Amino acid sequence: MTKSTPSKAHLSGEIVQMQQDRIHELEQFIIRSGVDLNHVHQRTIASSQDQALPTPRTSSNFDSTLKSGTKRDHNGMFRPSELTSYKTREAYVVEHDKQTGYIETPMWYSWSEARMPDGETEKSQQKRSDSPQQQAQFSTNYHAALLDPPISAWAIDMLHRHPSPKTASALWTTYLTNVHPLVKLFFDWDKAPMMERAANEPTSLSLPQEALVFAIYFIAVLSLTDTEFKVLFETSERLLLLDDFQSSVEAALERVGYASTSDLPVLQALYLYVLAMRNRARPATLYSLMGIAVRIAERLGLHRDGDLLGLSPMVAEERRRTWWQMQQVEVLIALVVGCGPMSVNANWDTKMPSNLEDSDITPTLATLPPNRPGLTGMSQVLHRYWVGYHIRDTARKGTAWFTSTNVSMIEKNDLMELLRKELVDKFLQHCEPVNPMHLYIQIGVQSFLLAAQRHARQPLMANIRISDMSLADRNEFLKNCMKTMDYYILVQTTPAIARFRWHYEFYFASSSFVYVIVEAHHRAATAEAVSLWATINRVCELHPRLMAAGPGLELSAITHLILRAWQQRQEYLEKQQSQNIEKPWCVAKLEAHVDARNAETVPAGQHDSDDSLDSDLLNFELIDWSAWEAGPAGRFL
Repeated sequence: MTKSTPSKAHLSGEIVQMQQDRIHELEQFIIRSGVDLNHVHQRTIASSQDQALPTPRTSSNFDSTLKSGTKRDHNGMFRPSELTSYKTREAYVVEHDKQTGYIETPMWYSWSEARMPDGETEKSQQKRSDSPQQQAQFSTNYHAALLDPPISAWAIDMLHRHPSPKTASALWTTYLTNVHPLVKLFFDWDKAPMMERAANEPTSLSLPQEALVFAIYFIAVLSLTDTEFKVLFETSERLLLLDDFQSSVEAALERVGYASTSDLPVLQALYLYVLAMRNRARPATLYSLMGIAVRIAERLGLHRDGDLLGLSPMVAEERRRTWWQMQQVEVLIALVVGCGPMSVNANWDTKMPSNLEDSDITPTLATLPPNRPGLTGMSQVLHRYWVGYHIRDTARKGTAWFTSTNVSMIEKNDLMELLRKELVDKFLQHCEPVNPMHLYIQIGVQSFLLAAQRHARQPLMANIRISDMSLADRNEFLKNCMKTMDYYILVQTTPAIARFRWHYEFYFASSSFVYVIVEAHHRAATAEAVSLWATINRVCELHPRLMAAGPGLELSAITHLILRAWQQRQEYLEKQQSQNIEKPWCVAKLEAHVDARNAETVPAGQHDSDDSLDSDLLNFELIDWSAWEAGPAGRFL
């Protein structure tokens, strides 16, 4: 007997009925939440063409209801009366179990399904052995996906990964000294109790707290100088210990289900992890991780200002700090991988953090105090945020003059002078030379201005030959690049700001260093060659990875550029019959690396070849800025 097949019309009718039932169910949920659907419909029609972002209501219109208990209806959905919801015209901030979710569109799943169990609930505090993967599948019938925590992560004994109480306290102090002034994700006093418990009673930590604690440990260890590291850990095995702390952070993040978290501390832990991995992992990998972090931030509503969402001043300010810090580093990583940062043109309205000390902000504040005049502990990050705000503002107005070929250099110079004056007025005029933080601010501002000048000129120099450039333009660009390297050397050799060296390495200008090498090749027969090689040699001595002996296309490219440039210089000196030709230290070191690598990988009778290298990266005549700004060199600089 042939089985009958439903007609297309019959299937279509069933689908329509199913959609209507779901829409009706959604409408009933919205009505129970206290929303007037007629009002929403009328207002949506009126504003659909002139509102790109949902516009929150004023705080006086917010609904804030919270009742004890965590009862759900038969569908597993939290009832509106059991949630704290800050209702806006088109968006909600919903809180439950100290978690926050930002909702702009109707959710077809329950709040419990929107997040992984995170260790904050009573159940997970009592039974930490249940993995988020197991709990998620039991409560939602979802199966674990690629980003969900593997079972193996839950089998790790995290307790034995915690450092001793003495070391834990020292690492927290290190974080406050070396990292917190340059990152400012949270308030130091707010996390101090958590760090004290981590040192003395680590089993009392929730899973989100555990992730943040290990992220703080990891980046604190990374920020230590070699001398400080040896004193604290009584060993010189720095790389091995960093690997251990990296593994602990990764395990903690996996255990808490970071990819679907609704916890701000977990997001902060993920961000600190990405920041610490900046010079350890491939930028393409970090760019993807930052994409996940930004998506988490958007689900938390960090892209909307907390004042508009009716949050307390303290909570709103911490969210601003986290959002702006993430935006800065996302742009930095995007440029390294050669992508235009999408957040520059995205719709978000989070205000810049206030120029206030951590101690100025308390949980009981009704409103934030006014900004302090002059410089504060926030100024180190605010000057970078201000630059980011300026770039975003000009880009959104269609006036991104930095890289535009339609704006003349005369106009660009005038605009850069206005930018310089604003930075002087807002920051530099308040700097005290004896203050290490103020010195680092000065170096940061001056380095940005030099970078702005380079980026303004580079579109005019793209894919052109050195011989086609005027000597005046070459001299001007070389002067800029040499000055940039001077600032790098200053940071690496000034004891007062030694605690910030780890941070400045993130801003190493690879294109400037490459141009100095290029000009050292072309100016091998000039008196300038002496100072050029002195700079190249000094930078190689100070940069932690330029002289690394490991394999890799990026290291090979820099190595061969330096060796070829020195070969040109040496040939000139030999023609001049110079006596006692002194080979730079970096050249001798790199030659030894190449010889050792050839002995291991190249068969006897053959020589190392440059065929594996991009010819543009080794071309002393043709400058391919895209290759050096975003190509192989960017993977380690």
